[in-house]
Amino acid sequence: MEIVGTNEYEDKRKSKKLMIMITAAIVVLLIISIILFLVIYYLKSKQFKFVVDGKNVSSYSNDLFIFEDEDIYVSLKDIASIIGYKHYNGGYKQYTEDSNKCYLECSNEIVTFERDSKKIYKTPVDDLDYTYYSLDESITRKNGKLYINSNDLGLACNLQIGFNKESNKVTINTLPYIANWYTTNYSNASVESNFNNQKALLYGLMVVQSVDNKEKDIELKDVKYGIHNLQNEEIVGMKYTNIEFIEGTEEFLVTTTEKKVGLITSDGTTRVTPQYDALKQIDKDKNLYLATNNNKSGIIEKNGKILIYLEFDQIGVDTTQFTTNDIKNKYILYNNAIPVMRDKKWGLYNVDGKQILPLEYDSMGCITRTSSDSSVNNILVIPEIEGIVVGKNFEVEKSKFVMYYGVVSSTGKELIPTWMETIYSVITSGQEKYTMVNMGNSMDIIDYIRDNNILDKNVENNLNENTNTINNQIDNNEIDNNVVNNTNEVSNNITNSTVNNISNENTNQQTVETVAQPTQDGTLQFMPIQ
Repeated sequence: MEIVGTNEYEDKRKSKKLMIMITAAIVVLLIISIILFLVIYYLKSKQFKFVVDGKNVSSYSNDLFIFEDEDIYVSLKDIASIIGYKHYNGGYKQYTEDSNKCYLECSNEIVTFERDSKKIYKTPVDDLDYTYYSLDESITRKNGKLYINSNDLGLACNLQIGFNKESNKVTINTLPYIANWYTTNYSNASVESNFNNQKALLYGLMVVQSVDNKEKDIELKDVKYGIHNLQNEEIVGMKYTNIEFIEGTEEFLVTTTEKKVGLITSDGTTRVTPQYDALKQIDKDKNLYLATNNNKSGIIEKNGKILIYLEFDQIGVDTTQFTTNDIKNKYILYNNAIPVMRDKKWGLYNVDGKQILPLEYDSMGCITRTSSDSSVNNILVIPEIEGIVVGKNFEVEKSKFVMYYGVVSSTGKELIPTWMETIYSVITSGQEKYTMVNMGNSMDIIDYIRDNNILDKNVENNLNENTNTINNQIDNNEIDNNVVNNTNEVSNNITNSTVNNISNENTNQQTVETVAQPTQDGTLQFMPIQ
């Protein structure tokens, strides 16, 4: 006989057991899910992450970064587009596809790099004024590309870069991103549109202004500028009509209400009292400045001391005419010679303020290139001998003048008298060859300097070491101090007598040729040379 309720009890017992099993399964699944979540989270936390301006970057080349021990190397080619630059092979303004050189260009600046070099050069867009900076580590070549140490990338490309080893994350903040942040968070920050002042942020400094820069109806004359640190603490009060940061020395050019310009250091010390119409840094190592007053220019030192008096119409040369020369500093050639011009006459001073070449030349450089003959290049400098091309006008007939060219050294010594009809360069197989022409006869300048032992002591080593233009047959024992000491005597002998070896390369006949030699009264006479 079946007892009433037995089946109901069994059903409840089975249901309870099933619920316990389901609950246990849910707990197990939950624990597994938590473990999986933690594992995935851990794996994700260890996965490499790349963040630029607050956004994750997922698309980049596999060898953008190379990790070696504690160092990270960054491919210049691959990082360029990510940080707002364009990448080009070769040197800037050199127009050669040199895989050992490259440059990056943004909307405001070009920066050039070279393999195995710790120097980089920055120049504003549409300008040829370079400023060089020293890296901690040389540019290296890996995987067929040029790489820079991540510690140097910030200086080179005006950004902040960091690596968190625990989270395996590289973070980059570009200069526009940083400037926008400070402009947004500090209403008096005056950095958003001024590229040089944006750079100050990377050095812990900030240019500020006396009124909210969001007010569009204010007059510029009513705005005053000062300098704060990044905690918005005052370093220089807001009393100047303009302030501009100089990255090379971390100083500021300041302009007063009287439109006079001076120089202030990053700690607010007045370096140069505002008294000039314009100031421009021309050498960051020596901290030299081109100073201008009443349309006359000179050079002052970092403490305001006058190095070259403000009495010249022009200091420095127009390097736009000599683009193949790759002149890094148009104001100081070979880190020593400063071209100056007054009353249309050129001369040279050195960086110590001493005149090394009198103001008696009518040209700095030789302009040869024309639309009909684009194979030859204008020339100002001959780096292998630290030579500078100069020109003089000579009266060949009454009121008829002809320019003749010569070469002087970076210390002002004459290497080649100003008798040449033209001096130019030609690039062959990537090498620049320098040629001088007189009476239709051409000769290689380096060969002439070598064969006649016309050397300046300061450039002798450059000539010997330049294997691209001088072969290994040079007898170094013959190029000694005795030759250097006799340089003036050699030059005088050339000036007073003959110019040897300027001959037609296509003939071996013993002929008498003539060379145009200017006389003391400025006219030309023709002298026989054997």
